[in-house]
Amino acid sequence: MAVDPKVMEQNLTVHVLPAALEIGKLLLVVSLLVLFIVGFVKLNYKMWKSAFYMPLMVALSTLIAFGLHMVKADYSMIAFLSLFPILIGAFFKYALKGNYQSPILFAAPAVFGVFLLFIYPLTFNFYLAFTKLNLKTLSMWIETGTIEFVGFKNFVNVFTRGSEVEETFWAIFARTVAWTGINIIFHFFFGMILALFMHTKIRFVSFYRTLITIPWAAPGLVLVLAWRGEFHSSYGFVNQLISMFMQLFNCTQQNGCYSPIEWWTNPIALFASICIVNVWLGVPFYAVNILSGLQSIPMSYYEAASIDGASRWQKFTKITVPLLKPVVVPAMILDMIWTFNNVMVVYLMTAQRGGSQGADILVSDLYKQAFTFTRYSFAAAYAIVLFIILGAMSFVWLKVSKVGESPASR
Repeated sequence: MAVDPKVMEQNLTVHVLPAALEIGKLLLVVSLLVLFIVGFVKLNYKMWKSAFYMPLMVALSTLIAFGLHMVKADYSMIAFLSLFPILIGAFFKYALKGNYQSPILFAAPAVFGVFLLFIYPLTFNFYLAFTKLNLKTLSMWIETGTIEFVGFKNFVNVFTRGSEVEETFWAIFARTVAWTGINIIFHFFFGMILALFMHTKIRFVSFYRTLITIPWAAPGLVLVLAWRGEFHSSYGFVNQLISMFMQLFNCTQQNGCYSPIEWWTNPIALFASICIVNVWLGVPFYAVNILSGLQSIPMSYYEAASIDGASRWQKFTKITVPLLKPVVVPAMILDMIWTFNNVMVVYLMTAQRGGSQGADILVSDLYKQAFTFTRYSFAAAYAIVLFIILGAMSFVWLKVSKVGESPASR
């Protein structure tokens, strides 16, 4: 059936016009907001010496608090936003004192964006962690703006009743440490091998360098979903490959020597499959970073070592490894943070495939607490605990690796 071009053009116009109007409204709001912020900063620079400056800021804070109270805003939002003008006034009057006007004018819109998208949600998360907000109390909080304060109860529950499922917090924590360690080790090992291979003088090396970045450059969502199908117990490529390998040793399913691995229902196999996928996804990051480090090492070092009679292994351990340390250690810290917080691979590999029991890490368990069991305050406390753990791990790794220290300071 042929479609009239005029009808198609009319339908396209009908669908595109509302979207264009919404984008125009958004741009207008953002432009007005930027102009308001710049004007507000200029006004503060003109008035900071006035004796009425701080009283005016206090009056503005009171007005904001009253307005938010009239619209029945949450008390945490009232307290946080009403203090904002006073803090700004103190900053202009006692810290800046009329200095740095041009940098502040340029940075003010970006600072406001960071505040709106990061600082306030982080502050609200801390507030939420000390309250009792779940699906039962959510409607009361929306209607009245009040919520029960429970102190450190949520933090205690994180360690004593860390999950609605059978696993405890400490079991999931141990698995998370294993998950992070396994991935970092194999990322570095295979990344080093690939980087050394691509650093050699071989034909089509540029093609290999491009090929190796595909798992890193392609959308992770698509790649994980593709990998999930390969772990099907009957039709997946992984079990088919294992079966072909076992047949070389005359070990088949018929003689009872080999049976297909149930990747989706066996907790150990499920965890192993998630590690395999994440290792495959993360190796290119190390390969690219280590390759850039290898290319920055002067060849004169190796030539001098060759004159002194050093072997290849001695060159690698005494020259390559120490000079790669400033590149590898930051990459490992980033990899530790990304792997520790990588909920996508765990969730997509386990969704609708027998559940994630036995394969959860801390972040995936946190996700379930918030969006499956609707324990919002508990999840907020859980997130703070994970933030502290990850910060401590990064600090210890920096101290152990001693990156940035000069040889004289060691």
